[in-house]
Amino acid sequence: MRLLVHSGCFKKTKVNGQEEAYGLTAASTLLIKDKPYCLSPTVSVFVDPFFVAPYQSLSSWFKGAELTLWETVHGIKFWEFMNQNPGINQRFNEAMASDTEILTSFVVKAECKQIFEGLGSLVDVGGGNGSFSRIISEAFPGIKCTVLDLPHVVANLPEADNLKYIAGDMFQFIPPADAFLFKLVFHGLGDEDGLKILKKRRAAIASNGERGKVIIIDIVINAEEEEHELTETKFLFDIVMSVNATGKERTESEWAKLFFDACFSHYKITPIFGMRFLIEIYP
Repeated sequence: MRLLVHSGCFKKTKVNGQEEAYGLTAASTLLIKDKPYCLSPTVSVFVDPFFVAPYQSLSSWFKGAELTLWETVHGIKFWEFMNQNPGINQRFNEAMASDTEILTSFVVKAECKQIFEGLGSLVDVGGGNGSFSRIISEAFPGIKCTVLDLPHVVANLPEADNLKYIAGDMFQFIPPADAFLFKLVFHGLGDEDGLKILKKRRAAIASNGERGKVIIIDIVINAEEEEHELTETKFLFDIVMSVNATGKERTESEWAKLFFDACFSHYKITPIFGMRFLIEIYP
């Protein structure tokens, strides 16, 4: 318990002024199940053997021909693994949804609410079980929201009047819309794949008379101006994405190069919560 207290997971208190006891901190409060803003599903996935095991095989990966450490250990790519393991896939989607619940309170209900005003339609690309889009659809009834994700992700999910699901591959087809939302998608992609996606969205906006924008919620590395611990966490996520999905975390200059190479004219970056930034890209 001394280690957990020192690390900030719990705090030490005294009962009746004498007996020592332990209480919750802001961090451990987030692990209480069935409470608002619970990150227990996220933590559970990140410490599960299926997720941790690859890091014990780094030497095999360095010597092998597989693109990712995940393929070295599990024999198939990350999303193929999820497709073949529905139980783990459900847990992973629940983990992403728990993260989304906290994020949406900042994006939809508070500081960044204005980015959705005036939109008639939005496609949530790689939107998982649609937890983010569901909150958008409830907060903005005038926006027709569509969630695009792989078939095993969106199967049998309940729709609403202004929320529907489409099964598909983002590299093959993305429905037209006024805005395209990518929440924690690009950090799972290398620059080549990210550029392919952005170029297609730029062409789609151009065919709509230059109306529209791309909305990205992702991590931006800013080591010169942020706290050491925050940058360290971003670097850890950089490792997670590179070994599991050929992805990466990016600095603002790396993001900007991606946008301009895809022929977008300008962008706006807004810090919103923890490691997360909201990026709006315009034609």
